[in-house]
Amino acid sequence: MTGPCPIGPCGPASQWDSPDSWYQTGQAVSEDQVDVFYILSTEVASAHDADGQEIYHATLSTGERADMDREYSYVYRKMFGDSFNFYAPYYHQFTINAIFLPEAEFQTQFKDVENEICEAFDYYMEHHNNGRRFILAGFSQGAMLSLTLLRHLTDEQYSRMVAAYVIGYRVSEEDLTHPHIRAAAGEDDLGVTISFNSVTDPEAVFPFVTDGAAVCINPLNWHTDSTPAELRFRDDTATVSVDPDHHVLVVKGLDADKYPVSPLIQDICKKGNLHSYDIQFYTGSIRENARKRAYFVIGHN
Repeated sequence: MTGPCPIGPCGPASQWDSPDSWYQTGQAVSEDQVDVFYILSTEVASAHDADGQEIYHATLSTGERADMDREYSYVYRKMFGDSFNFYAPYYHQFTINAIFLPEAEFQTQFKDVENEICEAFDYYMEHHNNGRRFILAGFSQGAMLSLTLLRHLTDEQYSRMVAAYVIGYRVSEEDLTHPHIRAAAGEDDLGVTISFNSVTDPEAVFPFVTDGAAVCINPLNWHTDSTPAELRFRDDTATVSVDPDHHVLVVKGLDADKYPVSPLIQDICKKGNLHSYDIQFYTGSIRENARKRAYFVIGHN
């Protein structure tokens, strides 16, 4: 079954024909490896058209693409590159300023982004995947779009999906009614969705990415209850546990002043919100877990 993106097969004039539409790793595709289709987070605060009027989608200018490359390069090098074929589209993401629009107008902008990502995924499936198993992964805006793709997958495609890493965004009760969206219960179940958001205190949640959260899993110990795990990052040590009431990760023992909110979202996030670190804190754990699910788990749980 397919989801909300009524995009047909990509024609010969598709933008996705161009290598410039995809992050280039320089590595040859291996048929023995699992693919990763990764969607990056919001990297553009605001954008303007040729007349100087504000628009709410990235223009994919040289500067914007350079910002995108930093995240794509980090995720490829640190998380997936040595074990997976990596596919990552340059897409006209919505800007930070778009989230301040009235809800109906924001949804219109987001629908355009959803359609573009579905088109990119369809092109990848038709021209690149070659029937291989794959992982969906995304951070923040990319995590939102990963949920879109979970609804968009055909049942056959879903049968080949190892897992979906929805990093820095919530999975709601409504999301869980879809047969392709099943919350991960541990470290080795397949066809599941992994979701979490980090804060030093539940009072510091970023409502845009956490409101309506129904599940959360700790990517350090793969528990869904409040069992704590140790986080070592830079020169700091902290404990991370799931808050079962708010369905977020609470990180205790960090000095919030050393982990400021990203400048892109500092005006809309409280001190102690760790959204900007949801990739960095758990890079190694996600890397090892993706390998385990992709290569060492037999059967489909």
